[in-house]
Amino acid sequence: MSLLVLMYHRAREGRHGNSAAMLDAHFAYLASRCANVLPGETLAPDKPSVCVSFDDGYFDFYTTVFPLLRRHNLRALLAIPPYVIRETVAVKTADRLGFDSDDAFTHPSRGGFCTWSELAEMTASGSVQIAAHGFTHTRLDDPQVDLEAEIEAPRAVLSARLDQAVDSFVFPYGRYSPRSLTKARLRYRHVFRIGGALNRSWDSRLMYRIDADGMKAPGALLAPARMATYRVRYLWNQLRRR
Repeated sequence: MSLLVLMYHRAREGRHGNSAAMLDAHFAYLASRCANVLPGETLAPDKPSVCVSFDDGYFDFYTTVFPLLRRHNLRALLAIPPYVIRETVAVKTADRLGFDSDDAFTHPSRGGFCTWSELAEMTASGSVQIAAHGFTHTRLDDPQVDLEAEIEAPRAVLSARLDQAVDSFVFPYGRYSPRSLTKARLRYRHVFRIGGALNRSWDSRLMYRIDADGMKAPGALLAPARMATYRVRYLWNQLRRR
């Protein structure tokens, strides 16, 4: 059995995203060839199991990704840093979609991210499961970081606001220290990093994710050569205990 956790960010063409057309074709490919799973669910014995995961909660997730998930009957894990989420924003839709990632984080009140009500709508649909992504989206390999605030606080806030258990934690930037990993594993059932490798089950102390931004073709990430690379990286990471 193989489990791929694919990592996406924006629904826009570029290094940190994919166009709506590419995501549409890619989701169709996944729906026809893979088992779509969320953390902890049973893996398929006869085909790849794929967990679709998006980081940060940009507004284009609500306007573009969410409808595509519904169209293709897929579900996704959405990693949220609560600090950037607002109750409401008085900004036009076109402007909210126009912010690049840096601007969205620098000025979260301008609406580059989903609002609480938009997140609640998506989680209530059953198509979106929420993961914690730190509280302020800071790197957790910094020895000065407040791990209680960044790891414990987001779980409490997200669970209360969205009426959903939050059992997954995604390290911002994929960065962590032994101390932050230990604390995250004490608080969450599933903890994710970046690693470019597949997983064998949901029982790993640290789940690997594969960068899915900037795809060149809908099925490129599951091509035989790519799958072989993910297996080799998995074995190498296990040998290094990474």
